[in-house]
This record gives sequence, structure tokens and C-alpha cells, in this order.
Amino acid sequence: MKHLMMNIGKCVLLISMVFVTVTTFTSCKKASEKASEKMIEKSIGNDADVDIDDEKVTIKTEEGTFTSDASARTWPTAVPNEIPKFKYGNIINVTSQEAEEMMGWIVMFENVKESDLKSYQADLEAKNFTINSVTSYNKGGLLTAEKDNMVVTVMIGDGNASLNLAIEK
Repeated sequence: MKHLMMNIGKCVLLISMVFVTVTTFTSCKKASEKASEKMIEKSIGNDADVDIDDEKVTIKTEEGTFTSDASARTWPTAVPNEIPKFKYGNIINVTSQEAEEMMGWIVMFENVKESDLKSYQADLEAKNFTINSVTSYNKGGLLTAEKDNMVVTVMIGDGNASLNLAIEK
């Protein structure tokens, strides 16, 4: 019986240590996020409101709102249907920006092939975008297209892609 009580005591001690460790880690993480928020706010100006939550950063100023979400893995729902989805590779980050005169997104991809630039060019042309420029280089390329108040820029290289979408309001 004494041996059983010692084992129960060890279990309670172990559970308590885990609880304290998790609580301390969470508290340190929150404190670190708050300190980072204050640093960003001071560097931008005290009128900025910064919110850091795990892998998502939101900065609000009088000029607009900027959000970067490293945990986002899907196409942004706010992107108008006129802009074709980039269906090549895997999304690894989504950044959005909304200001008085414009909205924009930067969507980062991995596992993208060089040939995907030509495929996306065809997708844009099918949606009546005007292709302004296409530049090919060793392992990738750059494409810029526009339609009405929308501009799309795609850069592909080394298996990654960056898609920049801008819409003038």
C-alpha cells in the first residue's frame, strides 16, 4: 500500500510539473507576443494597433489594416472571382492589406513548377486579363497582368511562387 501511495504521489508530482511547465510556457509566449506588439507599435507609431496571435500578425493604422497569417493554407475568400485561383503548388502564407484606396494580397506557394507560370498565364487570359509582361529566367519567371482595377503579379523560382494581387477601390 505504501508503494502504491508513493507511485500516486509521483504521478501527482509529475502532472503538477507538466501543468506548471505548460502554464509557464503559455504565459511566456503571451508575454513575448505582447512585448513584440509593443515594439512594432512603437516602431510604426503609437497610433498603430498590433495583434500577434501565434502565426498571425495584424497591424491596424489610420492608413489601413495589414494581416500576415503563416498558418493560412487556403486561397483568400475575399479575392474576387474575376481573379483566377492559382491552383499550382501548396499555399504556405497569406498576407492581406486593406487601405482606403486599395485591397491587396500576397499568397506564397511551395512545390511550384516552372511550367505553372505558363499555365497561370492561360488562366488569366481565359478571364480576359491583359498580359503586360512575361519574363523567363533560369529556373522561373515573372508575369504581370491587369484587368479593370485589378493587377496580378506572379513570380516563380526554385519551386516557390509569390502571387501579388492588388485591387484599386
